[in-house]
Amino acid sequence: MKNFIKIDTLMVREINQMAIPMLFNSVIGMLIGLIDMAMIGRISLEAFGAVGLISSTINSITGVLGAISIAFNIAGARCKGQGNPCGLRDIFLTGSYLAWIIGLAFWVVCLYFGTPLLQYGYGLKGNILKESVNYLHVFSLSVGLNMLLFMHSALFKILNKTRYLFIGNITATITNVILNYILIFGKFGIEPMGVKGAGIGSVIALTLNLIIYVMIVQRHQFVSYGILSIKKFVAVGRVLINDSFPLMGQEVLESTILVVCINAILSRIGVLEVSIYTFLLGMMNILLMPMYAYASTSLTFVSEHRGKRDYSKIMHIPRCALRLALRWCLSLGIGIWIFKYPLAHGLTNDTDLITHGINYLLMAIITYICTIPNTIYKYSLQGIGQEKWVFLNGMVINILGILLIYTLSNLINWGMLGVYMGLCVTYIVLSVRHYRRYHHSMMAFKY
Repeated sequence: MKNFIKIDTLMVREINQMAIPMLFNSVIGMLIGLIDMAMIGRISLEAFGAVGLISSTINSITGVLGAISIAFNIAGARCKGQGNPCGLRDIFLTGSYLAWIIGLAFWVVCLYFGTPLLQYGYGLKGNILKESVNYLHVFSLSVGLNMLLFMHSALFKILNKTRYLFIGNITATITNVILNYILIFGKFGIEPMGVKGAGIGSVIALTLNLIIYVMIVQRHQFVSYGILSIKKFVAVGRVLINDSFPLMGQEVLESTILVVCINAILSRIGVLEVSIYTFLLGMMNILLMPMYAYASTSLTFVSEHRGKRDYSKIMHIPRCALRLALRWCLSLGIGIWIFKYPLAHGLTNDTDLITHGINYLLMAIITYICTIPNTIYKYSLQGIGQEKWVFLNGMVINILGILLIYTLSNLINWGMLGVYMGLCVTYIVLSVRHYRRYHHSMMAFKY
């Protein structure tokens, strides 16, 4: 019993050591994002719409391509557990090369074909087309830069050096705010650049962040940068991309298809309901920040201990991460409920939206608390090589969940209540499925 308590205490300390800097990163990123949007909103309605459209599209693409860094996180942590630093270096360099190649290719495509893509793909014209093109030509560089940042972030997670994420991120984000203020509004003798200035500020800040990460890696000799042979790059790259596909599919399913389907269902109920869902989702994103930090930590530690074949510890890691995530998220949920009116007025000044949105806030909090076990065990399953099962299982359950949401909200006419009840049931089913799969996989590994 004493040994178990000692192991559990050490595990809590290790998990918190990695997760808490990532949590602070998320908080800073969210605050800076709100400040950026407030600045852009003061330019014009077209500028606000252009930046919102381009940034959301590019961030979605970056999220999907970021699956390469998750695949590196899994494989790299396994190499660390196996005591294979050369394998870790090869995978890191291969992922970084892929980030450079994909990022440059995406930027060139946007540079030469950005205008017709926005004109015919999104139906933009006039001033909003001009603003969108100006922003796209610069901000499209962020895809490659973010992919490289994801690779370095994954390296710091593998080595349990996440405090360096905080150092790089806070320096870059403060720089981003200062540059955006100078370039957007034209200060210190610089001509006002509007949305183009916002794009330039963001790209410079990301570049600075990357430079800081590279300097940290070189100074502490975490890995040695260098050139891989074409043969090794192709061999490792093929494995890395193959491992990334199920993760990309999962990202597309959850971040694109599921969101589009729910918005389509809500739009059939009414415009107010779409606004309520978006409004409450903003609050829930605050609630769920600890969940993603602890889920990512669980994935890294599970992959590492799988490499060590320490299956007894692998059983306890997600359980410990879940307990810590629930503690944070429940505390935030209570805080959101207590300060719901000040928080709501900080997000919008529409009194009708606030009044109706608050009516569904408690249901939204309960619903999204139910996704915490689902996410922790989903990431942990990916850490033991179950990416394909997670994707296929998620696809089936989410399709059934969409049908349930549509039935409850539109056919039975429960409206918003039906949407949240359907989501809640979907998350509970996914949580149970992921937990059971993880438990059975561990039993199979153990025996």
